[in-house]
Amino acid sequence: MIVEQPGCAPHLFEAHELATKSVIVYSDRAEVKRLVTVDLSKGNQEIVIQNVSAVIEPQSVRVDGRGVLIQEVQYQEVPMDMTHETDKILQIERQKIEVENERFAIEDECCSIKKRIDVLDGVAGQISSGPAAMPFSSSNQGSSHLPASGSQPHLVRRHTVTGQEPNPLAMSTTPMSNGFFFNHESLDNLAKFLSYYGDAVRDMKKELRKRQRETQQLSEKIDQLDRQLDQLRCVAEYDSIKR
Repeated sequence: MIVEQPGCAPHLFEAHELATKSVIVYSDRAEVKRLVTVDLSKGNQEIVIQNVSAVIEPQSVRVDGRGVLIQEVQYQEVPMDMTHETDKILQIERQKIEVENERFAIEDECCSIKKRIDVLDGVAGQISSGPAAMPFSSSNQGSSHLPASGSQPHLVRRHTVTGQEPNPLAMSTTPMSNGFFFNHESLDNLAKFLSYYGDAVRDMKKELRKRQRETQQLSEKIDQLDRQLDQLRCVAEYDSIKR
């Protein structure tokens, strides 16, 4: 309705606040009837229903009334300022990039920790497999330099008779031992390595689990930002008003 009396303000209603009288659903559309209850004074009055459906068919709008004479029905589309929503989208996109970069950095740290664990596991595996022991000789007849820990049943002894040159061929055919040559120093070094290996691997695995949890949390945050972006983009593309 067109206002003819100056100073008479229009009656404003939000479409989603109006009571629904009936809904008829067809195969390709739906017919919705809403009720508007308003007290009108004598004279020409204007009633404005704001924010109707964004997919409404303008030519399908019908208005019926009781006790009033409806002079005119108009449908208008008012352009909306989406600057604020667009700025918010850009802000969330920048935030998403920052979170993704943080997740990539943590994933790189996880790869580095895994490689360090693999290296230590490889060294420990070589020690447990037992490298071949090298033979040794003594300059005194019938004697050899034994480790301080005592003689070993698998030690190879090479005897050199005084006044004779050692036979290289005979030396080359001497069998090799597959055991370790242990002394106090080697045992001490082995104990230190095993202690370091246990502590280092435990700490690195603990740090790895912590980083993996952080990666999971960042992934969930990225998913949340994606959902926010989807909502804002839908608003920017279709409509920013609740219908």
